[in-house]
Amino acid sequence: MRDMNPLKTSSLTLCVLLASCTTSSPQAPNPPRSAAPDQADLATIKDLGQAHQEPDDGQKLSDMSVALDQATPAPLPPASLVRYLIGDEADAKVTPKGPGWILMGGGPDVDAAFVWWRDKLNGGDVVVLRTSGEDGYNSYLYTEIGGADSVETLLVTSRQLAQDPYVAWRVSHAEGVFIAGGDQATYTQYWRDTALSRALKEASDRGAVIGGTSAGCAILGQFVFSAIEGTITSEEAIEDPYSMKMVLEDAIIPTPTLSDIITDTHFYERDRMGRLVAFVARLKADARAASPLGIGVDEGTALLIDQDGEATVKGEGFVYVVDGSKPATQCINGSPLIIDEMPYTRYEDGQGFSLAPGSRLRFERSLQTNEGNVEATTGRLY
Repeated sequence: MRDMNPLKTSSLTLCVLLASCTTSSPQAPNPPRSAAPDQADLATIKDLGQAHQEPDDGQKLSDMSVALDQATPAPLPPASLVRYLIGDEADAKVTPKGPGWILMGGGPDVDAAFVWWRDKLNGGDVVVLRTSGEDGYNSYLYTEIGGADSVETLLVTSRQLAQDPYVAWRVSHAEGVFIAGGDQATYTQYWRDTALSRALKEASDRGAVIGGTSAGCAILGQFVFSAIEGTITSEEAIEDPYSMKMVLEDAIIPTPTLSDIITDTHFYERDRMGRLVAFVARLKADARAASPLGIGVDEGTALLIDQDGEATVKGEGFVYVVDGSKPATQCINGSPLIIDEMPYTRYEDGQGFSLAPGSRLRFERSLQTNEGNVEATTGRLY
């Protein structure tokens, strides 16, 4: 998590930043840019990206990247946008080697996850999105991890900024996008159904890696606990799975790879098994998914998902997968959640599973609810 740490910049990096024409602080003047594309332009970009029908998916992604680069000049950044840039501001004009996804559980960042995405960037550009904080990821990703042509942090703190052509352009042209921790309610409020959310989908479609930690991970599944009414504990969720706090929204970034999935983070550390169980039970009871999956990620841990849907765990903790395909015994408004049996399993560093269409997951554990608590039917819950 790079939300509270100050940016550590070497003297050489400072010299480069001061000598360049890029924006390295929110007070610096923005460089001149061409006019922003209108909606017709964006539609043309999408059409161009899908114009080729060769069977080679890699060639399709390359064609989409070329179409984006050739069809759209960079717009002017708005004066109200707080942005921090390190590296070359010009678009790298490369084709990413994804798509891919990083689901990170908060706490310490997982270096191995960013080493994994480094090759997939193909020397391209990274955008860090957030609604609070500063530029703590810039030097880490650009200097310590390396492999990126630039890293730009954008504080997209309103729907107006999420609709801005510059924000959409930078994100759609990025080879890697990372969503920092913070308040996921602001992400769902400010970013849903905007040019930014569409740009995230476009970036993924052309092969970019999309990742997030903590709140940034919580918004990456097909279903999202928005926290718009505040957070909820496991005890509260089991006590009433239809609590006013249990607001489960649809995806901000729809993708087949993460279909039927809802994520949760800080998992063991904040004892969130009960609320993840309640999430999937609600999705099943409300007929929003036939076989919902809950993925809970511990702090200091990441789940890496490649273009084929193959998922691998990296880090010091565990990833838990909860199977919600069987209806709860009782999941109704105003009453405790009753589950007689719900399968789940746990994966550690180096282990993995497949989310590819038609794949079957093995669940080696089982849990139940008992007098308002969730507990393993055999052994320990975590």
